[in-house]
Formats: sequence, C-alpha cells, structure tokens
Amino acid sequence: MLVAKVVVQFVCSECGSTSGRWLGRCPGCGAFGTLVEELTGREAEAGRSLQSSSVQRLADVHVDEKERIPSGVAEFDRVLGGGIVPASLVLVGGEPGVGKSTLLLMALRAMSTTRKVLLVTGEESPAQVSLRAARLGGSEAIDILAETELEAVCAAIERERPAVCVVDSVQTLTATGIGSSAGSVAQVREAAGRLMRTAKEHGVATILVGHVTKDGSVAGPRVLEHLVDCVLQFEGDRYHATGSFARRRTGSGRRTRLACSR
Repeated sequence: MLVAKVVVQFVCSECGSTSGRWLGRCPGCGAFGTLVEELTGREAEAGRSLQSSSVQRLADVHVDEKERIPSGVAEFDRVLGGGIVPASLVLVGGEPGVGKSTLLLMALRAMSTTRKVLLVTGEESPAQVSLRAARLGGSEAIDILAETELEAVCAAIERERPAVCVVDSVQTLTATGIGSSAGSVAQVREAAGRLMRTAKEHGVATILVGHVTKDGSVAGPRVLEHLVDCVLQFEGDRYHATGSFARRRTGSGRRTRLACSR
C-alpha cells in the first residue's frame, strides 16, 4: 500500500544539503542565506520486496573503446575523450545564446545518420527547433519531444530507446509530487537523479543542457555536477567568432579549455 505525504524541508541552493528547519548558515557547506523552503512529495511502500542486482567480477567486465559514439563535432569529441560513452550522463552548461542548443543539434544531425537520437525540448516549440534545423540542413531523422513533465520524458526514453538523448534543458523539467516550481533545487536534483537512473538502466547516452548563473557556475544545486559523469562548460566571447569548451572533471576540479568554432 502506498502512503503519500508532503514534507516541508529546507534545501541549500549551493550544495543541496537538507534541513528540517531554517538555518542562517548551511550545515553542509557553511554558506550563509542559502537555505530555501521546498515541498517534497514522498511515497513509502510497506512490505515491498526488493530484487537483488546481479553481481559480476570486475575482470569479466568488457570495455571497448570502439563503443564510443562519435558526435560529428571534432572538438566536442575531443573534450569527451574520443566520443560519447553509451549510458553516460553529460552536463553542458553555458550562458544563454552562446550556442549550446545549436551545437547539440548539429551533433544530433550527424549521429542520426547511423543511430536513433532523441531531442527533448522544454524551452522551445517543435516549430522553433525545426526552423533552426532547416538552417543546418539534414536534420530530418531526429526525433523530437516537446515535454516538461519528468515522468513523461523518462517514459519516452524507455519506450524509444535512443542511442543518444539531449534534454534542453534540465531546469525546465518538473516531477509530480514535488510542490516547488521548475528550476528549483528539489526539481533539478530529482530530474537529474531520475534521468541518470534511466540512462544507466537502458544504456542511453544522455546530455543535459544547463543554464549558468551570473557568476558563471551551472544553475541548480552543486549535487547536480556530482551526479553527472562529465561537466562541459561552453564559453564564448561576444567580440570574437570563437568560443571554447571547458571540461571539469567532477571531484578533481581540473579543467581543460579547448577552442571550437561557434
């Protein structure tokens, strides 16, 4: 029997730590004034039987570098180490208008010639995406889904089983049962976590598009950057015709910046 209840908690917008009451200073990262109120829907199932996952030896795990998926964009493949890894979760951040959506549409266009690809758009209508695709040319084989409900997006990924899925953007998705608005700490954390599980379980390489704040960091909780396998920050210069990719290896903090044409 499922019992649903709404829980009020306070979530840090910097590190994602939670607290049962409001505090002036986050107990997790020590930042001041970052705890915001969130309404979270939780479900508890009594007597549920859990299925154990299969265990295998590490030596039996087959790793083949040829399994990487080439995106068709040389610099994009370069910062990813030679292509997109199946079942991986990549976060691409950047300022509005820097070219994130256009770049990923170019990559989907190239990959759609040999693989099934899916574009989930929550910010633009299919007509707007179609106009951009028409300028690029050769984008007829790209499947598109205009949806902001997280459950519907995950169901579509499980049903269609694309090789690569682009979600533009993760801040537009909303999960039922969470009372906060789209883009809040709770919504972004839930969306990223559920998309990560879907990607790993069904072998779908998923690319999340994320906005950045005024200080240049990816919007949302810090836990978002730790959930994904790789963080790519797309930076541009308004006075030049080139931008750059900055790869941040989660955990180590090391960065590698490479130039790419916009």
